[in-house]
Amino acid sequence: MTITLLLLDDNPDDRALARRELERHFDGCVIREVGDRAGFDREMQDGLQVDLIITDFQMRWITGLDILKQVRAYDAQLPVIMFTATGTQEIAVEAMKLGLDDYVIKSPRHYARLPVAVRTCLDRSEIRARAIRSESRLAGLLENIQLGVFRMSLDGRLQEGNRAFWTMLGGDPTAPETLRHPLLDQVLTRLPALQAALDTAELQAELGAIDDAGRFFVVKLVRVRVDGHDAVDGIVEDATSLRRASAEILRLNAELEQRIVERTRQLQEANEALETFGFSVSHDLREPLRTIQGYAAALRQDVRAGDLRHLEKFVERINAIARRIDQMVSDLLEFARLSRAEIASENLVLTDIVRDVRIALQNDQDYRAAVVQVDIPDDLRVRAHRPILVQALTNLLGNAVKFVRPNTHAAINVVARAHGRQVRIEVQDNGIGLAEEARTRVFNVFERLHGEEEYPGTGIGLAIVKKGVERMDGCVGVDAAPGIGSTFWIELPSA
Repeated sequence: MTITLLLLDDNPDDRALARRELERHFDGCVIREVGDRAGFDREMQDGLQVDLIITDFQMRWITGLDILKQVRAYDAQLPVIMFTATGTQEIAVEAMKLGLDDYVIKSPRHYARLPVAVRTCLDRSEIRARAIRSESRLAGLLENIQLGVFRMSLDGRLQEGNRAFWTMLGGDPTAPETLRHPLLDQVLTRLPALQAALDTAELQAELGAIDDAGRFFVVKLVRVRVDGHDAVDGIVEDATSLRRASAEILRLNAELEQRIVERTRQLQEANEALETFGFSVSHDLREPLRTIQGYAAALRQDVRAGDLRHLEKFVERINAIARRIDQMVSDLLEFARLSRAEIASENLVLTDIVRDVRIALQNDQDYRAAVVQVDIPDDLRVRAHRPILVQALTNLLGNAVKFVRPNTHAAINVVARAHGRQVRIEVQDNGIGLAEEARTRVFNVFERLHGEEEYPGTGIGLAIVKKGVERMDGCVGVDAAPGIGSTFWIELPSA
């Protein structure tokens, strides 16, 4: 690297001798000579673009001390060597106090020392520049790092902290000893553990509720030696977000495990229900088929024997059983459709739904003979799927008018009220009622509590009601007493 030197001396012979000596040791160096004030002022105006200054002490227009003062005022790090034959030891001491880098006696036997002094000063300047750069880089990192860094005395007096530290804990950076914070109180309890240099300690501090406005800090401490005295350096990490994330992960894991347990339970229940359903289908569908086979065999025997007295009756029974099977298959298909169909709920006016139900039942002879009262507020609304809700209430009213005592007309009340965020719809009848043990079975598929001749039906209607209501996030139930009547109810989300 080419070095540039500024040589200040009003004696041109001295400058020539000094130049000669310097050029012998620094190949390609640039030496600018200045012998008067005007030349020095030009160098100052140009910004002292040199690597080192060599100045005489006693010049006609200025002293070396004045040169040194002006240079230091402009650039405190620029190396300056005083090369003089007129200086004294007192001057040398004063110059060194002002920041002079070296002092060389100007004499023939000391000319050889001048290049050595220059080399030493340049090396020292480079080392000093590197140290300044490293210190600046470290200071920049400490100020911009997201970790709080602080230093305190062994007796717990806070001495300094970086920007992140003050952001975390607040306080006045210009008066660190005034800071009071619960975290520092906990730090003080760890100081006795730091018995010797490089001893370390760590603490985790949870201040306040971590799920609210609380904070969670992790602090690491180390005892260090600074300028002959021991102190404690600390690093503070605000781990609140990490702690909250960990808590959220634990919560999600627990929720996931709970969902797995719930899904496993639902799957087991579904398998059990499927087995029951399969058994019911097998049993209840095969029974009428066996009856048809029986009538067919009887017809074959009667035809062979020429006895046709029961022909029309048996054919009618076969047709009736066939219609019953057809209805059972239709109901089963409806039940299966409810299990897999996409349900899109909407806000429904409940009185409109009941009106549709009554229209659907208007051709039912039992319904026309019944007395039906409706007590539902006009503005009462539910969140439900319209076709499924109409189907469910139609089935409930159809059962209410069917399951009555002989020679009795049904009297039915349809009542609905809001209960909090739910709407409860009741179908109250004066029918034959239910025994207590039958209430848990009445919503099962093919669960018939009475004979086909007494109360015909497929035994699927109430199962369809339960499945449809549950798919709409509702629930069903029944309150009943034998011989007194029943109240079937549905609860759905209010709109």
